[in-house]
Amino acid sequence: MALLRARGIFILTSHADEIGFEVDGLTYRGLFWGDPADPLVFAIHGWLDNALSFARLAPLLKGYRVLSIDLSGHGLSSHRSPDANYHIWDDIPQLLDIVEQMGVDSLHVVGHSRGAAVAGAFAVALEDKCASLSMLDGMISRSFENDNGAELFKGSIAERKKYMSRPPRIFSSVEDFINSRSRYGFTRENAELLVPRALKQVEGGWLLLSDPKLFGSSTVKLSEEASDSFYRAMKAPVAAITGDEGFFTSDDAQARIAGIKALVDRFYPVVVAGPHHFHMEGDVQALADMLVGFFATGVIGQRSTSIRQAS
Repeated sequence: MALLRARGIFILTSHADEIGFEVDGLTYRGLFWGDPADPLVFAIHGWLDNALSFARLAPLLKGYRVLSIDLSGHGLSSHRSPDANYHIWDDIPQLLDIVEQMGVDSLHVVGHSRGAAVAGAFAVALEDKCASLSMLDGMISRSFENDNGAELFKGSIAERKKYMSRPPRIFSSVEDFINSRSRYGFTRENAELLVPRALKQVEGGWLLLSDPKLFGSSTVKLSEEASDSFYRAMKAPVAAITGDEGFFTSDDAQARIAGIKALVDRFYPVVVAGPHHFHMEGDVQALADMLVGFFATGVIGQRSTSIRQAS
């Protein structure tokens, strides 16, 4: 295990290496664990998180190299231009280019929360290169939210103007940032883990590195039929792993996830013990063991008392 010092904060990295890619005028930065000769796992973080959200899980994925990237607008990666948006599909062309730069013909894709939706679109775009898709407490939407397209569009335009006009967010201390993250379900330990790629020390405090436009709602969302078409296009095995204290605990949410079974040939809905960020806390080793088995076999079975197959 190793300690990395970034902006005065020490974090456990388990020998993670920094890595960067230049694509379409954007810089993507991330962290890399494991032997370059091992099969690749491409990990995609959630909304307002960064590559460090996989710092606990990645070292436990034995026999695999893990690339955890800061998506555009997040962490140490570039912000998109002022005229651009951050829909779940906007990073996909650049992520495909990163895969080409790495020269790999097959990879496993893992995404958390919003990153699970990005991962789903990425998996479809990868076609036969995608060996498996694991969605952690997230999915490509199947109409969980507002389906009134005009209302959504108008609200998004108003929010965009509001957030772009705001001055940069500067926290007076790291402690203030950690406290603010608690509103999004973060424990203190998890919020602290993200700090080196979330904040930059400036005169007067700590600058939040996330693009302010990320706080606005999407201009447009996929319809249920459109999102279902993505699942129909998935040929690799797909796992939808949710926490029993996460964002998908309701009967309606679980029913919508179960409905993916009719769309994907090899689909495994699984519930694990833990909150929304179960990949960062709790029995992360059990999750890692399950994922390693899934990568190797394309199948998920009952492997632990903390894991159960969803109905």
